[in-house]
Amino acid sequence: MQAVEPESPPHDLPPEELREALERILTSKYFINAHKKKKFLRVICDLYLEGRAHELNEHMVGYYVFDRDTGYNPSEDPIVRVTAHDIRKKLQAYYQNEGATERIRLELPAGSYQPVFVAGLPEERTSIPHEIISNSAKPEPEEPAVKVPLREIGIGIAVLFLVATVALWTWNRQLKQRVTELELAHSSSTFGELWAPFLADDDPPLVILSNPPILRFTNASDPEVLIKDSIPLPPDALKVLNDKFVMHPEVSIKESQGPTNDQTASAVVVERNRTPSLILSTSSYTGLGEAIGLHYLTDLFRRANRPIVLKQSRTISAEDLRKHNVIMLGGVWVNEWSSKFTRNEDFVFTNKATIENRHPQPGEELEYIPLFDRRTGGLTVDYALITVKPNISDNKQIMLLAGVYSQGTEAATEYVTNKTYLDYVNQRLQQRKTGANSRRYFQILLKVAVENGIPTTISTIALHELPSDT
Repeated sequence: MQAVEPESPPHDLPPEELREALERILTSKYFINAHKKKKFLRVICDLYLEGRAHELNEHMVGYYVFDRDTGYNPSEDPIVRVTAHDIRKKLQAYYQNEGATERIRLELPAGSYQPVFVAGLPEERTSIPHEIISNSAKPEPEEPAVKVPLREIGIGIAVLFLVATVALWTWNRQLKQRVTELELAHSSSTFGELWAPFLADDDPPLVILSNPPILRFTNASDPEVLIKDSIPLPPDALKVLNDKFVMHPEVSIKESQGPTNDQTASAVVVERNRTPSLILSTSSYTGLGEAIGLHYLTDLFRRANRPIVLKQSRTISAEDLRKHNVIMLGGVWVNEWSSKFTRNEDFVFTNKATIENRHPQPGEELEYIPLFDRRTGGLTVDYALITVKPNISDNKQIMLLAGVYSQGTEAATEYVTNKTYLDYVNQRLQQRKTGANSRRYFQILLKVAVENGIPTTISTIALHELPSDT
């Protein structure tokens, strides 16, 4: 079979001139910082110059320009069409300003992704042919100019200024709307079904950070009313503290020779607390895993170019929850709101610091219990839940990210923000999808390996669908 040569571009212009014209467009103020639009134009023009313009379609542009995979569905992700629309507007602005004298004009016809190059000087493209001028009727004599009073001129200028201001405001609003639509389309395709309700909402999601009650050491700045209600440490507890840090109360920082970090920490406690006692703090602290989880969430919404609202669990009201999609960090032991959303769930936290499986499926256990190192007492295995369910308001959702311990909460947040885990969850949710607009409520149970207080390996134990009235 004879090989088929690529088609030649349907023009008689040298390719070098076309490439130079393209580079002037890409380096203009309209495209210099629009990286995706520059890539869009370069890809379609390269294929045009290679004689392959007939191959251009929405799937090909999505693949080469926006890194979409083979499962890309243009009907659900309009990013190619939206970008093409913006490019046409930018080309129009370019040829009205910087490119007004260009001899070669690049056009992207509506409904097509094949570029078109039009040759000729601007006056040649817009002037009336000589034959038409010669055959047309002679123009009528001009009437004498009519003088217009200055007052009417001023009113006319004011009206034109007002019209221009309204037009500019309208154009700016439409531009912002198009940018928002493009960003949302990109975010939805990037972060998938799990995050779609949170990213598509006009109101930013409310992130609730746990602040559990913590016993802390007193310090010199505490008022007398707190010192009065503090809990003195008995001698046995002081001995445990000193043994833990390998330091004795009578040894101060000045007296110790080359203290270790542990020794320094203990010495600081002892020096600042001649009679160490504890105060209950209910609003000053959160778990380390919750704090790291907040970092993961902030980074995800920054990449999606969407804001969040952050509040402590003790400052939240039911009205706050009603107005927002909610992301809650921390389980029932550290976040008082976590225990208020457990109706009809398959997995629940128990008062034994375990997770109970109310509806076990084949291969699943009835209860999941964290494990500890018997020698050191350090946590080695934690369990965590990711729960997505209706909020107080039916048109809002809530996502609970909670471990039995703080390490599990950190792992759950990493799971829903890490691309590898996120792709897996979105694929599972897509497989179970029953309708185009159906809401998805579910729980994911995770097993988390912990080393030296840091979560390492995260394993998916189960994914249970929840009823819509959960």
